[in-house]
Amino acid sequence: MALPDAVREFLQKPNLAVLATVSPDGRPQATPVWFLVEDDGHIMINTARGRVKLRNVEVNPHVALAVYDRDDPYRYVQIRGRVVKIDPARGAADIDRLSLRYRGRPYQYPPSSGPADRVTLLIRPRTVHTTGFR
Repeated sequence: MALPDAVREFLQKPNLAVLATVSPDGRPQATPVWFLVEDDGHIMINTARGRVKLRNVEVNPHVALAVYDRDDPYRYVQIRGRVVKIDPARGAADIDRLSLRYRGRPYQYPPSSGPADRVTLLIRPRTVHTTGFR
């Protein structure tokens, strides 16, 4: 599904998103994440090996992403889709891209983690719902 122009424009702002996944036993899990819309329309997020969201999408790739406007939290976009690629090769480069977008500097790894631990997830949007758009 192609993202509507108004949604794509909204997603260019570095707002936080909340990624919802489902565990193998059916329990929902939600995590705040940084994201970026790729040129091909996929939503890119990044995580570390061992995180719950990664384990969940390895079993069930269906996800929802809620992106809210930090200046007006009643204006938001909800995207439902599917993780179509889990890419450890891009992980370190993509966390730097996200950190530059959100913090203006390359990612600073905590002592317990390094570049080899990062993994990129690409989400293909299937449905988009908006609130607060004209």
